[in-house]
Amino acid sequence: MEVILNLILRILAPFACAPAAVLLPLLVPWLWRRAESARGRTLAVAGPVAGWFLLFHLTMLWPPAAQWLEPLDSPLAMAFLLVVWPALIQPESGPWRRRFRLVPAAFLLLLGLGLWTGWRTVPAGNGATFGWLLVRPTWLVAGVTSVLVLAQPWLSLARFRFLVRSTAFLVLVYGGFALRQNWQDRQEMLGRRKTQTNIMLLAETAPVMRTDRQLTHLPSAPCRFAPDGGYVQGCNLELAQRFFQIDARKVAEGEPGAVSVLGMCLGSLLVLVCLSFAGGRWFCGWLCPLSTAGNVLDGIRRKLGLPAVRPARGVLRGMLAGGLGLGALAGGAMAAAYPYLDAQGKMLGCKLPLYPFCKICPNQQLCPVLGGGPGAYPPLPGTEWAFGFFRYGCLAIAALYLLCFATSRRLWCWFCPMGMLSGLFNRGGLVMLRKDPARCNRCGVCAEVCPMGLEGMRDEMKQTDVGAYGCVLCLKCVEKCPRDGCLGLDHAGLPVTRSRFAGKD
Repeated sequence: MEVILNLILRILAPFACAPAAVLLPLLVPWLWRRAESARGRTLAVAGPVAGWFLLFHLTMLWPPAAQWLEPLDSPLAMAFLLVVWPALIQPESGPWRRRFRLVPAAFLLLLGLGLWTGWRTVPAGNGATFGWLLVRPTWLVAGVTSVLVLAQPWLSLARFRFLVRSTAFLVLVYGGFALRQNWQDRQEMLGRRKTQTNIMLLAETAPVMRTDRQLTHLPSAPCRFAPDGGYVQGCNLELAQRFFQIDARKVAEGEPGAVSVLGMCLGSLLVLVCLSFAGGRWFCGWLCPLSTAGNVLDGIRRKLGLPAVRPARGVLRGMLAGGLGLGALAGGAMAAAYPYLDAQGKMLGCKLPLYPFCKICPNQQLCPVLGGGPGAYPPLPGTEWAFGFFRYGCLAIAALYLLCFATSRRLWCWFCPMGMLSGLFNRGGLVMLRKDPARCNRCGVCAEVCPMGLEGMRDEMKQTDVGAYGCVLCLKCVEKCPRDGCLGLDHAGLPVTRSRFAGKD
């Protein structure tokens, strides 16, 4: 069975290559709009897909090219291209929609076969301890995505968003110990528990989605400090710190270790850019564990009947500037000092850790507690680290995080530098929040329900693109808009969803 699964992986490899997640969604709609017949539209889809399939496999026959393409392999790209993207652009009903359901059903079958194959790697006599799943990330990501796609037609947008958030939270936070790839991978994970060190000295983690030549980062805020390394390597700012910490002198000298790290980081960066271009800041609104946990505080506030503070624009700008400034200091300048630290980890008498921004991020304190309970709360950094900056900084940032979600809705997301990096793709990427000004009566419902406090979708009466840098694409404005077809979401110019009056409160 494992031979069959490996063969299927090799066949589907072109769709796991991250650049395909951008190229095909750009090319297919462009050709589709120019087709004048049913046959032309069929060729508009089949032509680019078949062309990419052949080009990829032919390129892989050349070893140097195969070596460069390997780091670009991403289970997220394959799940997007084969499951999510077709579900986005197809009509909500019709024969093609019914036929498409065979695709997620097939991936569910492959997930079942992958789980069975993983179970077979467990040595005899260890089955009694089975309280976890062993499966390759490719089958898990595609299978879980298929479940969500199949469930979507039966759920309201609000319930579907809750389901996606909850699922992503469980996988990203608890997947590090509950969803390893095979028995050996799990045993190595258990072995690392015996050698844990102080969190300020932690040099590396071993998430599920990692190989010797590949890292996986997401545009939102999954954390490297999730229990047992989490499911992915981390967020975009974790990757930025890796780049800053590369010793350019060793790369210039051709030192193999430095060149290898640079290659891994470049591959992860290209995958990250492709995912961001394909989804914008959607990852913040739907997948980010940090915002999902914060929503619990927001829910408590609403249950108590307390009103949400609606910050002025000056406060939002101040939060944005503060977050970007802190990211530049801890995630940029301090990380760039790493190659110049002495044997005591100091530069000019200032002691700095590896991945300095991670040490003050609230995820560093939140994820261990979520995975191991209050007793897993990491010890506070000593004052010897940057003269107390990390000790008091992590407390101050954690307090700000709690205060933001307890008093407002998503004020924290204006401060979060990880999300703001993703916001660069909200305009010019494949996802667009669209408005039909002719249908708008400026009732203001969209601005009222926006958790980010944005008002552009209400005020804009000329342009159709109302996407904004701070928008997390939660689609609450589309969900609550009382005007048919006034607001909607497009992907590569094709409609995904539109506002409907029916069923509005």
